[in-house]
Amino acid sequence: MTVTVDEDRFRILGDLMTDTRLDAVAARRPLRPVPAHLMPALDDEGPITELPEPAAPRAAVDDVLFGRTAVRDYEPTPITAAEVAAIFAAAEAMDAQAWPGERDAGLGLELFCAAWRVTGVDTGLYRYLPGRNALRRVANLPAGPEAAELVMQSEFAQAAALLLITGNLAGAVERHGSHGHRLLLSRAGAAGHAAWLAALRLHLAGSVFAGLLPHVLRERAAADGYHRAPLLAFAAAHPAADLAV
Repeated sequence: MTVTVDEDRFRILGDLMTDTRLDAVAARRPLRPVPAHLMPALDDEGPITELPEPAAPRAAVDDVLFGRTAVRDYEPTPITAAEVAAIFAAAEAMDAQAWPGERDAGLGLELFCAAWRVTGVDTGLYRYLPGRNALRRVANLPAGPEAAELVMQSEFAQAAALLLITGNLAGAVERHGSHGHRLLLSRAGAAGHAAWLAALRLHLAGSVFAGLLPHVLRERAAADGYHRAPLLAFAAAHPAADLAV
């Protein structure tokens, strides 16, 4: 018997519903903290750059929300360390307020900064330290034309800085089953869009996108895709002159 397109679609939907039911069963089990052996290793040896207080918003959410659009053409003007602090603080606050239980279980998102043109911050890859509003350097990054080799779409290497969101996939799956992956993606999306709105309120621009190429984060930040999995990124910069807010 020939399977029609509609029958095939119904079969796929049925499979998805079965997966959802299995996740629902798994969700009723007691949720425990993530065991230590599933936690990503932290590099605590790099030098620290203290960030200033986050820059105060220059526009209201209502004034920027409906005009939000992905911008991929940027001015070479640097952004300030205070603006970076505001963008990262917004992403961190979104996750802390929306998913406190996950974080209490040891499943906080990790935020990294690829800095190219940030006043007071040398070019490089940094891990954000929310508890002290600082960046810990983890690796060097090329600048100029060579930076395009770090991303699939070269225009994102022209941004002033990238916010890179990673999560503990191993721990999330241990805690929630396959639903853990979807939950991580939802959290990364919320954090990324919070960062985007914070940038817009500072009259900056940018776009959410996939992030650095997998091998770049694997080689420079020990992102093995399991204990530390890249999830989403946001490119921040001043928009090109003809697109300025």
